[in-house]
Amino acid sequence: MPYSKLKKLISEFDQGLSSRSISSRRSEGVAHVIRRAILAGDILPGEPIRERNLAAELQISRTPVREALFILQGEGLVTLSHNRGAYVTPFTTGDIEQIYSLRRLLESHAARCAAQHHNQAQLDAIAETLAVHRQLDSRATPMEQAQADLAFHEAIAAAAGSQMLLTIAHQVLAVTFTLRSRYTYSTTYAKQVYRRHRAIFKAIEAGNAEAAGTLMAEHVTQSSELALQRLAKAVPPMNETAQPQKTSPFDDKIVEQSNT
Repeated sequence: MPYSKLKKLISEFDQGLSSRSISSRRSEGVAHVIRRAILAGDILPGEPIRERNLAAELQISRTPVREALFILQGEGLVTLSHNRGAYVTPFTTGDIEQIYSLRRLLESHAARCAAQHHNQAQLDAIAETLAVHRQLDSRATPMEQAQADLAFHEAIAAAAGSQMLLTIAHQVLAVTFTLRSRYTYSTTYAKQVYRRHRAIFKAIEAGNAEAAGTLMAEHVTQSSELALQRLAKAVPPMNETAQPQKTSPFDDKIVEQSNT
């Protein structure tokens, strides 16, 4: 990740401080910086995130950085290891299969609940995500496509009427979003995804819980197949004892550069 890009994220962190309370803004802001870098693919699976170095670059104490890493560990984006410290969580085929199996159960249930309990404001919110998705063209970046996907699925979870379900769905979706944001849908496949999303929305709008749940389960299954295909083409993740070869913007060299 170019140092200039890290500085941009740090600038976003600084600009966001005024909109958060003193008690929570720093750990949330640091989590935002790291999360954005992970989702953009600027820090790859297995790469380290040095607590001391990031604290030095953000000119804050190590406590909010440590808290941010715990937040991201809860989201499944970061692994905290006694031997290696913090690093971006790598994905295995087994991980993806389990995550998508969980998504299939959670989101089909959420779609059924949304069909039964939605209100007009929630329907409007889902429809708005479809409108954004439809406007994406062949120039859309992987991040833009992934954000449109995520917005649709989270809007349905929000319409299910359960805060617990929404919280769990958000955590699970965050993990798959990390992988999804690294590859682009073809124009043909993007249209297929839009049609699936629209069919799910129509079933929810009609109050057809059974159809909504079935369509969502089928959609998640199709998404998992693509994710596994993409993962098979990716570089194999490092094991627990391997040392990262690529210099991370969050490793020791940042401190060395900033002190020269």
